[in-house]
Amino acid sequence: MYKLNYKFLGIFTLFILIISCKNDSASIVNSQIDGNIESKEVASVSLGDSLISQSDFVNKINSNIDFKEKRATISKIKYDFNKYTSWTDNTTEEKQLEDIGLKFKKESQIKNDADIYINIGLIVSKNNKQTDKLTVYKQENYAEALVAVSQYFYVDGNLNLWTLGIEEDEEGIYVKSWNQYKIEKETGKIKLVKENIKVKKEVATETSNNWTGKYFFEKTNRDELKTSFNITINDLNLISLIYISDDEKPETYKNLKAEKLDDDKIKITFNKKYRDMGIIYIQKSENDYIISGDAISNINPGNDEYPLKRI
Repeated sequence: MYKLNYKFLGIFTLFILIISCKNDSASIVNSQIDGNIESKEVASVSLGDSLISQSDFVNKINSNIDFKEKRATISKIKYDFNKYTSWTDNTTEEKQLEDIGLKFKKESQIKNDADIYINIGLIVSKNNKQTDKLTVYKQENYAEALVAVSQYFYVDGNLNLWTLGIEEDEEGIYVKSWNQYKIEKETGKIKLVKENIKVKKEVATETSNNWTGKYFFEKTNRDELKTSFNITINDLNLISLIYISDDEKPETYKNLKAEKLDDDKIKITFNKKYRDMGIIYIQKSENDYIISGDAISNINPGNDEYPLKRI
């Protein structure tokens, strides 16, 4: 039995804190329930929270070191993003600005490993014909990886659109992206005006491409039970891994990050609950790769490392 993980409780608390912030919004909401359409109308000009468009607000989140201060800043978001938690799949919220239609739609869950998954797409139409689409809001919580991913938005009366992506893990809270768009009245297209990506770490971004690829390791112990690792490295901040221990059920981990120990060696923590057994190391020498760690040396004691195949 594992001890209660207070850091995960902190991440989950942040999720609850943010989505509980409320304010009035302007829209028509349609929800298909037992064949009936429910509609509500209120009056306003903008959608989302105007703080998302303000650089001072974004910079305050990104520059502050203290967890509590970051959470306090994020809690200033007052738009009722909480309403999306009660939406069923395909629920929509619509607003019409002359011949431009804005429809916010709850998408079906496509990430089965997410314990909490809310994804809202903005569908733009002109003269009742769909012209573009963009994901503007999300809440994804991954219990195994202890990661919470959020994205918020703001659309003003002139059809300027901002999105703000935030991520929290055991190391902190970070602004991952802050983008500005323009919904063009002439075409109904969503045009990227400014892309301002905020990366939380400078972990070997210059050498990330050297590690990109798929890797596979498999070994049986003296009882003929198989242990394997199937690893996909998109970059050092985006790793997925499938782990099989002693022929047990496969364990899938996503959104993992590698720690660069030196130019030729990285550390991947895939399950903190397993302590040292949840850590692997990958080392390379020219075109050869080696995998090591307690999960590896435990297969056949006395063998601390094995060749790792790059597919």
